[in-house]
Amino acid sequence: MMDNNFIKYKVQPKDSLNSIAFRVNMNELELKEFHNKHCEKMDKLWFGNLQGVKFILIPISYISKTEQERQLQKKLPSIVDIISFHSSEYTVTENIEQFNQDQLQLNYKIRLDVEEKKGQIIVKTQQTDFRKNNIVPDDKVTSFALACMEKISPISFILSEGKISALANHKSLVQKFKDKESELKDFFIGDVANSYIDLFSENISNEDYFLRQMQCTLVYKILFPDINWFHKKAEWKEKFAIYYNSFPLEFNFKSEYFYENPEYIETVLTGKISENCSFQELIKGSRIRDENDVNKLKANIHLHYFTNKITRQLSEIKLEINIWYKDKLFHKHKLHLKAQS
Repeated sequence: MMDNNFIKYKVQPKDSLNSIAFRVNMNELELKEFHNKHCEKMDKLWFGNLQGVKFILIPISYISKTEQERQLQKKLPSIVDIISFHSSEYTVTENIEQFNQDQLQLNYKIRLDVEEKKGQIIVKTQQTDFRKNNIVPDDKVTSFALACMEKISPISFILSEGKISALANHKSLVQKFKDKESELKDFFIGDVANSYIDLFSENISNEDYFLRQMQCTLVYKILFPDINWFHKKAEWKEKFAIYYNSFPLEFNFKSEYFYENPEYIETVLTGKISENCSFQELIKGSRIRDENDVNKLKANIHLHYFTNKITRQLSEIKLEINIWYKDKLFHKHKLHLKAQS
């Protein structure tokens, strides 16, 4: 609405509040509220009946709440924005709290290079500057894992509607690691190191397995979301992997949109677990036949996206996952990504 920008309309014999409202792209209630807001106290409308009413104040320019929302929705990311949706680099902070364990903080950067090739959206990803509780990790398992991932980076994925749908060049990735495998084994000496490197090679050689692992990795799941998430109006069900090396579980999701910030739109997704899962199944990472644990897990997801109102680019993500068992908080995982200018 535009205050102090209206005309004084003379009511005609055949007019109704509804017919006048229709002509100015309003509904009956909106027109009555506008008139009452701008008129003198004695001239307020209390009913839809215009009998005895001589004039109505009509806005010269009016945008209904529905139209305002529609225009704001157009500022949200869409399929046509996928090529420019991401910044080139994000800092990542993960905080993991688990019952009876020390809190763990991980910090690293993700560099992205997105391009269109032969009608496909290809993204190259590379993780750098990894820190564990603010120091460069020196334990063997983490060192092996980082070194192996470094040898196959950057990893190229094909995006479909924003999500990772395939590996862009799996054969090249496998060959890249084979070329570096002897170099790794010369540096990391010993049976434990050799076993880890052999297992890593086996895992990445299985294209379906490696793709599923990447798709379920929490940071990739939220960094490459289904672009349709930004336009959901009704509740929906979706699988989400909430625990490391476990299987995805079904959640009931709903979305809300907040436009108050002058620079960013905040899209909030909240999910509540809708699939039965026991504690042992979650930890084991597979279903247990004839599972008789009646204490099923409770879990929720809170996911906040901040996208630029003008460029529609992804500026920031905040995620929190909570898992309860026997009404005690068993696991909390917070993840924060922020674009670097």
